[in-house]
Amino acid sequence: MIAYEPGSFKDPSGRVFYLRDEVYRTLTPEAGEALGRAWESGLMPELTRAGLVLETERVRATELDVPGLEGSAWLLRQPRVPVVSYAYEWSFEMLRDAALVTLEILERCLAAGFLLKDANSFNLLFLGGKPRLVDVPSIEPYQEGMLWAGYGQFCRSFLFPLLLGAHLGLEFQPLLRGTMGELPVKEVARLFRLRDWFKPGVLRDVVLQARLERDFARRQETLAGSVSTYRLPKELLVANVRRLRRIIERLRTPTTPSEWSGYTAFHNYTDEDQRQKRVFVERALEEAKPARVLDLGCNTGQYTELARARGAQVVAVDVDAQAIDLLYRGLPAGASVWPLVANLANPTPAMGWALKERRSLLERLGSDFVLALALVHHLRITAGVPLEQVVEQLFALAPEGVVEWVDKQDSMVRRMLSLRPDVYPDYTWENFRALLERHGTLVAVQETHEGRRRLCHVRRR
Repeated sequence: MIAYEPGSFKDPSGRVFYLRDEVYRTLTPEAGEALGRAWESGLMPELTRAGLVLETERVRATELDVPGLEGSAWLLRQPRVPVVSYAYEWSFEMLRDAALVTLEILERCLAAGFLLKDANSFNLLFLGGKPRLVDVPSIEPYQEGMLWAGYGQFCRSFLFPLLLGAHLGLEFQPLLRGTMGELPVKEVARLFRLRDWFKPGVLRDVVLQARLERDFARRQETLAGSVSTYRLPKELLVANVRRLRRIIERLRTPTTPSEWSGYTAFHNYTDEDQRQKRVFVERALEEAKPARVLDLGCNTGQYTELARARGAQVVAVDVDAQAIDLLYRGLPAGASVWPLVANLANPTPAMGWALKERRSLLERLGSDFVLALALVHHLRITAGVPLEQVVEQLFALAPEGVVEWVDKQDSMVRRMLSLRPDVYPDYTWENFRALLERHGTLVAVQETHEGRRRLCHVRRR
C-alpha cells in the first residue's frame, strides 16, 4: 500500500506520496475537475513559465502500477525539491518574497477566473533561490461574488510576522515556530500600541480584524454563515490583493547590522589567514567533490559560494536572520542554495499531529560534506554542549567535512570566556583531535592565526 506523507492528511483534495525521485498527489474527483479547467484555460502553464509554481503535470492513476489508487482518476506529479524548509526557518526577505509570490499567483488566478482557496506558507517551497507554489490543488475556479477565504490565513502566515519584523523589529521565527506557522490575530494585536496603528497594515489588517474576530466569537452565528449572503465584487477583491501587495513591497527590517551580519568586516582574520582558509576549504571540496554541502554557521555565505561554484547543492544555516538575509539577497538567479535561519543548539523539532506533521531540522539536513567553520567554540562555550557530543553530531550530519578549531587563546574565545567562568576542561586541541580521530580520519590539518586556530579536513571511517 501507499505510504502517504504524514503532513498531507489535512488536505481534503488529496494526499501526497513519493515514488522514486518524484512527488505524487492524489486528487478527489472535484479537485481533478477543477485543476483540469486550470490547465485548459492556460493558467497552469502561465504560472509555471513565470516560475511561480513548481513544474507540475497531470497523470492518470492507471499509468502507475501502485495499489491503493483506485479512488483517484488523476494524479499530480512534481519533481522532489531537494530541501524542505518552513517559514519559521526563513529570513525576513525570504518570507516577504513568499508572500509576494502568493499574491501574484492570486492576482493571476483572478484574472483567469480562478482563486486560491487557502494561503499558508507551507504551500510554498524554495527552489533555485525563489519560492514556488507546490500545493497546486489550492487553485480552484472563482465564482462571482466569492470572498477570499484565504485572507485570514495569509495574514497569520505572512502579513503578521512581516509587520512585527518591520514595525517592531521583532524576530518572528520563534513566534511562528511556537504557533506552527500561523500567528493568531488577537496575540499580534496585543503587541501593537496605539502609536503603531497608523503604520501600513496595522489598523485595518490587525486591529480591526482582531475586533471582528472577538465580536463574532461572542455571537451564536458563525462567521461563514453571517457572510454567506454577502457578495463581493471581483474588482474589490482584486483591489484588496493589490493593496496587500503594496504594503508588503514597502516593508523593510531595521537596517542596523547584527553582530554576525557584520562579521566579515570586523572579524580578527588577517588577509593571509583568510587566504589560507579559503585555499584549504577549496582543496577539501575539490578532493571530496560533494553533491550536497551543509554550511553550518554560514554567516553571509562566503564559503557557501565556494561550494556552490563547484556544483554542489548547499544548505546554508545560521542563527542570525540578518546574515541569512544578506546571503539570500546575494544569490545569483537559479542558485541551488537553501538559506535557513536555525540554531544547531536548539534545532527545529518535529511538530504537529503525532510529531509527524512537520519534520525536524536534523531529519532534513543530511549531506555529503559539512562545513563547520568558527562554530565548535560557540556550541561548546555558549551553548554548553560537551565537546564529544558536538563531534558526534557533526559526523552524524555528514561523512566528511572541514571543521575549524578555535583555541582558548584566540581573541574571540577570550572575549567569550571573559563573560563566564571557564568550566570547559574538555575544550582543548588535544582532546578535540582525539575525538575526531575516534570517529574518523584527519585527512589534513592547517594552522592559522599563528597556531591559535586549526582547519581540519575530516572523513568518517
